[in-house]
Amino acid sequence: MTMTKARALTPKRERYALFLFQGLSQRDAYVKAGFSGNQAPNTIDRHAYDLSQDDNILARLSELQAKAKSAAIANEVERKETLTRILRCTPADFADEDGNLAIKSREQLRNPAIQELKTTATFKSVEKSLKLRDPIAAIAELNKMERIGAVETPASINNNVQIVIVTGIPRPEYKEVNNALQ
Repeated sequence: MTMTKARALTPKRERYALFLFQGLSQRDAYVKAGFSGNQAPNTIDRHAYDLSQDDNILARLSELQAKAKSAAIANEVERKETLTRILRCTPADFADEDGNLAIKSREQLRNPAIQELKTTATFKSVEKSLKLRDPIAAIAELNKMERIGAVETPASINNNVQIVIVTGIPRPEYKEVNNALQ
């Protein structure tokens, strides 16, 4: 039994594989990759099909699909980092020196610990409230990932902890607050 070793693709074949991966038809990928388009359509289709069945092309397509899948899914380290950011976050991270809610940048809004940020305008003021995710639930999830304190029966965890900071801002400053949040 002979095993063929995968060899590097020529530049045309690499482009063909990339175009197939991007969703082009076999015919379009074949011509766009630089193979001759000055043939009868049936001939181009036959050559494009034959090329699509090449072991090296199939291996390259599998490799590209695996890379696309793995880049889209958070790995274990990313999940642990996110949970750690949740458990380390405190209301003080979003408050000014006087204890009022203060979002200083859009980057702060990307914090995974934020569960909800609400702005309510009333006749006399603008009220903002911030709800953070439960740090205890994040610790429990990290422990599950590390298999720390594993029990046979699933434990119920109440993750309905709500931390709210509400400030009243006079109406004339409402426009400035909205601009700061955007």
